[in-house]
Amino acid sequence: MKILVLLKEVPVVNDIHIDRTTLTVDRSGAGNMMNPADRHAIEAAVAAAEAAGGEVAAMTMGRESSESLLKEAIGMGCKTAVRITDNAFAGADTLVTAQVIKAAADKIGPFDCIFCGSSSIDGETGQIPGKLAAMFGFGLLTRACSVETSAEGITIERKAGGGYEKLSASFPLVCSVTEDANTPRNIGLKGRTAMKRAKIEVLTNEELGLSGQELVSHSKVTGLVPPPAAEVGCMLTGADDIESAGNLVQTLISKHLV
Repeated sequence: MKILVLLKEVPVVNDIHIDRTTLTVDRSGAGNMMNPADRHAIEAAVAAAEAAGGEVAAMTMGRESSESLLKEAIGMGCKTAVRITDNAFAGADTLVTAQVIKAAADKIGPFDCIFCGSSSIDGETGQIPGKLAAMFGFGLLTRACSVETSAEGITIERKAGGGYEKLSASFPLVCSVTEDANTPRNIGLKGRTAMKRAKIEVLTNEELGLSGQELVSHSKVTGLVPPPAAEVGCMLTGADDIESAGNLVQTLISKHLV
């Protein structure tokens, strides 16, 4: 079985700010790191390969600095690593990003299963898993907080209100995971040696052959609105406990909370 895990380099959240003119994330003063959920996706992918037999390829779309993520994935047990990069991909929306990833996966695949984080902390759209599943015609499991793999497919649990849903899908499929899904393994001596020897394959649009029309982003940010300020609490009093309780009830009624 061949498994693909998708990774993304994101800015360190505490170091970024929003450019109010361009409506984009200003990363100029920010450090970079692996998207937190993606490390759990690596663990899920490698564990699935161990359970069902097979190997894992890691892939990212980004600049040269993102190769550190791929080397970490190699250290955790992935066998191969691919970085997609091209000036033609700059500013890609989620649809174009998914098309580029599919073209690259077709180039190095085929794959029986694709793992990724449930969303990235810079965009928070969570759209890539669903778009990839639709493009490939694969089954889709999302926001897994636990993953069990068999020879036939994957069973997940995901949070649903105060409980959990249990869902299953057969291969081929796409599965996105949350940070609750597992505990990523530590990189041992063997993994560190593999990281040093890792060779990253680089794919550009020369190899992928996407047309100019396929690389046109049709969605864009049209507005930026700050979240509403938190309401300040108030102290309710009365001449005695009964009056205080009555004041509380009237306040809740006036705010349509009861």
